[in-house]
Amino acid sequence: AARSHPTMAARLLLLLLAVVSAAAMHARAPLRGMPIRHVAASPSFTRTVVPTMGNNAPEGPFTPIVLAGKVVLGEKTFNKIRGKAIGIHSQIITEFCEDYGVPRQMRGALIKKAKTTGGLLGFLN
Repeated sequence: AARSHPTMAARLLLLLLAVVSAAAMHARAPLRGMPIRHVAASPSFTRTVVPTMGNNAPEGPFTPIVLAGKVVLGEKTFNKIRGKAIGIHSQIITEFCEDYGVPRQMRGALIKKAKTTGGLLGFLN
């Protein structure tokens, strides 16, 4: 019997999801143990960061991986895979919110926060 093997795109999608998960855990690390009053007083937490994509996106720790992915896969294929990963992530957030009764406005804020964090980490370059 022939076995089905995951396609290269599926493997890259899984790798991207693993990296995003690890990055999300790493991004929160500096805030652990910090009193809430310091976080609230910090100017970076009082303003909303508007994420941008492409050449205007801020560089982050994952920018080199993103740029290498574009070279290896081609920009069109890479953007298609990244779009699918973003869609899956948004769907997971939506399902979580539905399971736990999170209001629609909060769900939208969580998805926006995910996009902002992805931009700061360099996933939107």
